[in-house]
Amino acid sequence: MQRLEGERRERTTVDHVTDSLLVGDADDASDHAALRAEGVTAVLSLTHDSPARPATGYAVLDRPLIDGPRHDAADFATAVDDLRSLLAEGERVLVHCSAGASRSVAVAAAALALVDGVESATALERVSTTRGVSGPHPALADRVRQYVASERVSG
Repeated sequence: MQRLEGERRERTTVDHVTDSLLVGDADDASDHAALRAEGVTAVLSLTHDSPARPATGYAVLDRPLIDGPRHDAADFATAVDDLRSLLAEGERVLVHCSAGASRSVAVAAAALALVDGVESATALERVSTTRGVSGPHPALADRVRQYVASERVSG
C-alpha cells in the first residue's frame, strides 16, 4: 500500500534509492544513531525547521525549500546541485524534508536523473516507489522535469 503525501509511517527508516542516496523524513534525520549505522556522511535538509544536530559525525546542508507551487526555482536548483556535488564527492547522503514524500523525493529524483542519465519520469517513479509514496507535489514533479531538461541542454 502506498503512503499518500503527508502520511506518517509507523516506524522510522530511511529508504535507499542507490547505495549513496537515501531519502527520509525529519524523524529519520533526527535519529543520529541510525544515520551513523547507515554510514551517512552528509545530510541535505529541505525543511525550514532543521532537527537538532550532533556535535560531529556528518556534514549537514540546510536548503529550505517550500513544498508545492510556491517553491522557488533557484532554491530547488541549489538543493539539486548540492546533492549532485555531494554524490560526486563520494558522500553517502540522506535527503530529507518533513514527511519524506514531496520535496525530498523531487530533489533526489532530479539528481538521480542527472547523475545516472535516466529520464526524469523514470527517476521520479524510482524514488517514489522506493519511498512508497504517490510522488511529489505536481508542481515539484514539473520542476524536476523542467530542471533536468534545462541542465541537459546547458550541460
